Amino acid sequence: MDKAASIFLRADIHPDDLRAMAHWLRSRRVTRYLNEDVSAPEQLEQLLFSTPAPLLTCRMNQHGRFFLVCRDWDVPIGFVKLTEQGAGVHEIVFAIGDESLWGLGYGSRAVRAALDTAFLSLRARKLVARIYHGNQRSVNTVLGCGFSLEKRGRGLDAYSISMADYLEMMSAPEQNVRKPSGSLA
Repeated sequence: MDKAASIFLRADIHPDDLRAMAHWLRSRRVTRYLNEDVSAPEQLEQLLFSTPAPLLTCRMNQHGRFFLVCRDWDVPIGFVKLTEQGAGVHEIVFAIGDESLWGLGYGSRAVRAALDTAFLSLRARKLVARIYHGNQRSVNTVLGCGFSLEKRGRGLDAYSISMADYLEMMSAPEQNVRKPSGSLA
C-alpha cells in the first residue's frame, strides 16, 4: 500500500475548490459521518454564484477557520475546520474527500498539520474531535495523533488533546516525535 505524500493546509479558497467540495459532499461514503446538511453541495454551488471569488475565503471562515488539505502540487483532497467552542477550546472536523486516497495516511497528516495550527497559531489550549460511533477510521486517526478519549456519548464520542500533551509529544525523544509541519529541523 502506498503512503501519503506530504500535504499542507491551504487557507485561500477558490471557485474550483468549492466545486470539488460539492462533488465530495455528494458522496454518501464521504458524508456518512459528517454533520453536514444534505443540501451542502447545493449551498456551496450557490455560494459560487452569490459571492465574488476574492471573498470566498472570508465566507468559508465565518464560523471558524477553514482549510483545504492539499497535496504538494496544490490539489485539494479534503478539508479541515477549526471552530472555537469557547475559553481556548477548539473543535476539529476533518475529511478526506477523495475516496481513492483513504487509508493512505492523508487524514493523519491533515490532523497533525491542524494540531500545529491550533496550538502554535491559534493558541488553543485544547482541541476536541467529536466522532460518530462506527467511524473507526477517524478514531484511529485521532488516537494516532495523540488524542485521548474524553467522553463517551450516545451517538458520538469526544476525543481531545491539550496543548500540554501536544508540547510533550513534540519534545519526545527523536524516534517517537514528529516535528511541526513548519519546522526546518
